[in-house]
Amino acid sequence: MATRRAMDELLVRPSDGRHGVRSFFEKVVQECKDQNMLFLPKVAFGYWWHLVRIGAVVPIPSTESIWGDRFDAFALTDRGRLLLERGEKSPHDPARYINAVRQRVQDPDDIALGYLDEAVGAWSAGLCRASAVMLGCACERLVLILAERIANADISPWSDRIQKALDGAPVGASRLFDLIRDCLIQLRGDNDKQLPGALADALDRKLTPIFEHARGLRNKSGHPTGIDVSADEAEAGLLLFPGFYEFVDGLCGHLSGMGQSG
Repeated sequence: MATRRAMDELLVRPSDGRHGVRSFFEKVVQECKDQNMLFLPKVAFGYWWHLVRIGAVVPIPSTESIWGDRFDAFALTDRGRLLLERGEKSPHDPARYINAVRQRVQDPDDIALGYLDEAVGAWSAGLCRASAVMLGCACERLVLILAERIANADISPWSDRIQKALDGAPVGASRLFDLIRDCLIQLRGDNDKQLPGALADALDRKLTPIFEHARGLRNKSGHPTGIDVSADEAEAGLLLFPGFYEFVDGLCGHLSGMGQSG
């Protein structure tokens, strides 16, 4: 991860946009040495080709080779600069992105993160509809976890309603989400302030809009409609997910405390 981070930092530094391949990797080696980090050649070269594959960098053939069988230089694309400047928030480095998501929550869920990992992998491969489906599954997994926390929190009448929905025939994520949202809105407006200010204030910004975005993409791509999901749409979902997960995790922690106090 340190090698990849050093490469990102070097790529986004001001330059004429063109890098010599040899000189660039020499700089990466020196950067790792200066920062007392281990340089891993296989990781570095593998990551460089990964950046080529997702369109972040483009190889430039030698002027001496009209057939393009020698690539002595490369350039960072505009899209690549945008991705790399986002750092750990961007899915261009899958391992760092997933790890950053994991670090933002108190109780990481391996199932949700497994779907997220596949969403990132599909996005990297240009399979945007597949990415949207997997991201939708990750969001629905978090909705299910949140529903279970409410069911165990003894919040009248919502705990009973949600528990009945969970115990009955399979319920759609949308219906479950509507019950969750109504419960949280009630808690936000309660005179006893059962929902802390930070969670209450962000309810309309971080819960509903992001879930609706992910659900909309999943509905477009998870049914045989033939409707495309653009790379920008798939990428936007991945950029929004960490904040959504962090907010849901905060709600879950608060609701768990309510259940214990009851």
